[in-house]
Amino acid sequence: MKDRESAWTDSAKAAVTRFNPGPSRRRQWVANFSAAASRGLIMRLNNLEISNIDRLREARRLQRPGHGLLTFSNHAALFDDPWLTACIGSHKYPEMRWVAVDAENFFGTSMKARFFNMGKAVPIVRGAGLDQPGMDFLIERLKLGDWVHVFPEGTRSREPDSRLRRPLKPGLAHMVKRAEPLLLGFHHRGMHEVLPIGGRFPRFGKTVSVRFGKVVDSKDGLVNEDTSGITDWVEAELLSLEAESFGEA
Repeated sequence: MKDRESAWTDSAKAAVTRFNPGPSRRRQWVANFSAAASRGLIMRLNNLEISNIDRLREARRLQRPGHGLLTFSNHAALFDDPWLTACIGSHKYPEMRWVAVDAENFFGTSMKARFFNMGKAVPIVRGAGLDQPGMDFLIERLKLGDWVHVFPEGTRSREPDSRLRRPLKPGLAHMVKRAEPLLLGFHHRGMHEVLPIGGRFPRFGKTVSVRFGKVVDSKDGLVNEDTSGITDWVEAELLSLEAESFGEA
């Protein structure tokens, strides 16, 4: 408990207070422009290959109030979101995903917060535990039937070839227990070459591949598992997709 309390530094508290999710025409315009630029970067200046995109479309069709969609993936580059998620998601602002982000990195200044508020980012304080405003907000969005995306590794992988970083964080399992959403995992490969750790500018001419898993309704048994059981399932799902991506399955 003491460690969780220490995570709430003055800068972390300030970052969280800058979160303002209210929609506006200006926000929709900026989000649409950012999504278009992201698609241009990944799909035109680089090469994007997607397997089983129909599974995402299936999940979106099944979404409804009380049954939102929670997607999850590995995390390789600082801007996996929005650069990559913009290429697979809806172009309509109300249908765009909400995404969990590090509070101090993305909401550390008023200017950063203004921009990432427009992109439907939600600040999470690392090390502060599951009981915090950002988590509550994302769970509420799932209950309303929205799409939420999380990176269960908690941060970018430093493993060779951006292999999955373990152990995974329990936040996703906590959201499953409270919101009982549809679940869809995907693995991507190549984003660490588009923007390597420490890099300041994107690279061009790289190939990024995305592979979707199967749509799972958490109400069909998974929600009855404990937090560790759900986390183990998420890990197994991502490792299976990773193995397929590397031709090891």
